[in-house]
Amino acid sequence: MVTVADIAGSPELQVELLAGDRARANAIVAARISELEDPTELLERGTLLLTAGRGLGDRPAAQRGYVRRLAACGAAGLAVALGEHLDAVPPAVLQEAARLELPVLAVTGRDALAALVRATSSDAETSDDHWRALTLHEELVRAAVEGAPLRELLAILAGELRCSVQLREGDAVLAEHHATGGLAFEELGDAPVLRLDVVTADARAELLAARADGEWSEFDRLVLRHGQGALALELTRRHAVRAAELRLAGNLFDDLERERLEDDEIADRIAAFGFERAGSFAALVGLPGDRGGERLRAALEVQLNRAGVRQLSAVGPDTVAFLVANGDEDQLRAIAERVVAAEPGGVRIAVGRLASGRALGRSLLEARAVLSTARKPVVSYLDLGPMELLLSVPSALLEAYVDRVLGPVAQNGWLMESLTELLDAGTRWKETADRLGVHRHTLRYRMNRLAEQTGRHPDDPADRLELWLAVRALETITLRRDGPVEGGTDQV
Repeated sequence: MVTVADIAGSPELQVELLAGDRARANAIVAARISELEDPTELLERGTLLLTAGRGLGDRPAAQRGYVRRLAACGAAGLAVALGEHLDAVPPAVLQEAARLELPVLAVTGRDALAALVRATSSDAETSDDHWRALTLHEELVRAAVEGAPLRELLAILAGELRCSVQLREGDAVLAEHHATGGLAFEELGDAPVLRLDVVTADARAELLAARADGEWSEFDRLVLRHGQGALALELTRRHAVRAAELRLAGNLFDDLERERLEDDEIADRIAAFGFERAGSFAALVGLPGDRGGERLRAALEVQLNRAGVRQLSAVGPDTVAFLVANGDEDQLRAIAERVVAAEPGGVRIAVGRLASGRALGRSLLEARAVLSTARKPVVSYLDLGPMELLLSVPSALLEAYVDRVLGPVAQNGWLMESLTELLDAGTRWKETADRLGVHRHTLRYRMNRLAEQTGRHPDDPADRLELWLAVRALETITLRRDGPVEGGTDQV
């Protein structure tokens, strides 16, 4: 059986043993290639791990953790190919490997990893399989590093194995591909499906592979394991890009709703996401109920992507918001209804009007506002009623009106809650008192206090109208102040 010493001492191989000399007698039962941050799922005791070093991480702590994971699973050693990603093995790797007596080999030369694979294979057939798998691995990693989309990586896998492959994250299908003659997953019936976890620091996805005959060779499984690594690289890149886009999109939504931007600034910000400068968008705003904002955002994103619709999205403390390019109201209502039906737990969604420029903020605000006034699961800006008028009034005028009508009462939480409930109930005193959990006389006392401070009482029809408008104006001001915090983008 081949040992680390055999590899390090071979004149044909461009290999140098840098650490773990005391364990040079370690037997190598298999060689595996991986660029994962945690490759241990691919390893068995006695495996020599081959890598270009992408999974080692940039920080010494991460590099030491990587070495500890290899030692803990009984790896025969670590071989790092230099010249492509790393010019030298990081010092933290060598120090930790020396401490744990794990052999670390530096591999140089363009075909050095391929030569190592051949040298550690037990027979010609296995050697050929590993050679083919290595070639595919290099193609996959190169494509991932160059930013190839997930569907392109899946196409490489499906083409090699002549099967159907799919990558899922939770309930969402991130990408899928069917080789020529391959069947879609829903057409495969009871054919066995291979499932492999694709894990990164930020996400966990699942790679599924299936074909009608349902037979998988060891070579097929080896190829899929290499696919795991390449897909993990792309998911890591995708999440890094997405995190940046989340922040930028969230800031844009916030600025739109708070009316901070002129049309030229909006056009520049929209164009930065790859949309037309003068593009039109319709808002979708959702209340996640007890399902969680990110889950609702992902569910809407999946449906919009399936419809071939480009969008920006944002998740706030209590709501989820989208701007959908050229959004058709009927189509968006249908999508919202599908999501509400599939996501029980109090999910509600509103559709805003198609708008562009500064009016985008109004589309978002209208959708947000109608969720606070209408109670149906799916609503639109057409259900707004008088709130539509208030949303067209500048914030400064609304604030002046609230100050004139309510004065300091606007800052009194229990008086404002009581007034709002009473007005929403059509000044039915007993019903309102029951909803507030107080006696009717207590509610009367509160409204008398309000009248003393504002000069207006809900029993008077003219006063009641002014108070109602002031309450709605205050809600409109609050809507404009409470924008989304984090965002995302998807383009189809």
